[in-house]
Amino acid sequence: MRVLVDTSAWYALSDEDDAHHKAASGVYHSLLTQPADLWVTSYVVHEAAALMPARLGLAALAKFRTSIIAATSIAWITPAMHEAAWDELERISRRGISLTDCSSAVVARELGIHRVFAYDPHFAIWGLEVLT
Repeated sequence: MRVLVDTSAWYALSDEDDAHHKAASGVYHSLLTQPADLWVTSYVVHEAAALMPARLGLAALAKFRTSIIAATSIAWITPAMHEAAWDELERISRRGISLTDCSSAVVARELGIHRVFAYDPHFAIWGLEVLT
């Protein structure tokens, strides 16, 4: 089973004070023991790398890089994917949905991924099963 992982899930895993931390830890453990084929986009890595040190410090970012990211495959956003994500952002035209989210939807479509580990429920608008 292929699963795309969103920044919201990475953050919940990294922050023990996050409201979703316990649930996220359970989902992540379940995905690792299945085992699932975990994917993350390069935009999500970038977004998490900006968010974590600002909120949790550099040690959290180092742990994210060495342990969590190590268990995933990175889908690098190409120029064509970037343009498709912009088109999707304009098409959706909803507050709270980012270019990073739209790039994840594009990657999910291109890789045939139907599930996303996320705490942003809007991924369902792309027909993705949201694992929380």
